Amino acid sequence: MVVFAIVPVKRLGVSKRRLSKFLSPQERKLLTIAMLEDVLKALKSSIVHEIVVVSSDPNVRMIADKFGVSLFSPSHNGLNPAVEEATAWCMRNQADSVLVVPADIPLLSSMDVNKIVELGNCNGSIVVLSPSNNGGTNAIFQKPPDLLFAHFGYRSFARYFRQARSKGISIRFHYSTSIALDVDCEEDLLKLFESPIANNSKRFLEEAGFASKEPKKT
Repeated sequence: MVVFAIVPVKRLGVSKRRLSKFLSPQERKLLTIAMLEDVLKALKSSIVHEIVVVSSDPNVRMIADKFGVSLFSPSHNGLNPAVEEATAWCMRNQADSVLVVPADIPLLSSMDVNKIVELGNCNGSIVVLSPSNNGGTNAIFQKPPDLLFAHFGYRSFARYFRQARSKGISIRFHYSTSIALDVDCEEDLLKLFESPIANNSKRFLEEAGFASKEPKKT
């Protein structure tokens, strides 16, 4: 089974705007880079065969090059069209299964990735879903890669589940507190800051003085 991992990344200049009360534009950019690097480190240490970063931001190319992974620049705007395009690219490059994870789940571990891939390593078509804390989807594995249309966003976990059920596709689940944390608000920053895991993202928050920050006035 040839597994490709897809990691979509927003343009760095517009990422994490919901954190603007606590982090400056430059700090949000640096946090996004730190989280992406943490995700790529986990994937590089896992059993996936190929990693594809999906972004139209030229600054992201430097990070992809640093980790020795592929960069795919989508021709369409929006997360879901970009994931669809990247999935088609993976299939053209001999992927028979695809794992999609966002770039803002910095506590992702190689053990989580391996567990998801192992759950999907079976005969026949299968989807493995891993939820976020707010009803979204922070990891989806598909074998073959084009079983379901991309539906990332609000309440995507339920939409993926219904879509797979309606098509009679086998579904398995992997819940992990590490995968479930995507960083979008102050509460998420606090959970990351208080995590016992020492990674780039937590070190950035420490160096940025997150513990003493107060919301910026708007």
